[in-house]
Amino acid sequence: MSSDYDRVRTGIEFMTAYVSGDELLTEYLEERRQEDPGAADTLLDGTAALCAALLHTLARTTRRSEHEILQELARGTHRSERRSED
Repeated sequence: MSSDYDRVRTGIEFMTAYVSGDELLTEYLEERRQEDPGAADTLLDGTAALCAALLHTLARTTRRSEHEILQELARGTHRSERRSED
């Protein structure tokens, strides 16, 4: 079983590839799949661990509950999608 550090580190690597663009993300995913056929589960777990750590930090920093932050993100995403449809 991986430590929390390893899980978050995997999430950071995956998100770094994601924000670097489609080409780098595709290369990263291909490499990971070659190394480990179960890479998708590992990447999902790492990304979830990273998001949880960021959410916890944001909640502590803003003194808001994690639930409030998630609701605000959902509302903001919904508004953005509606604007882009118009």
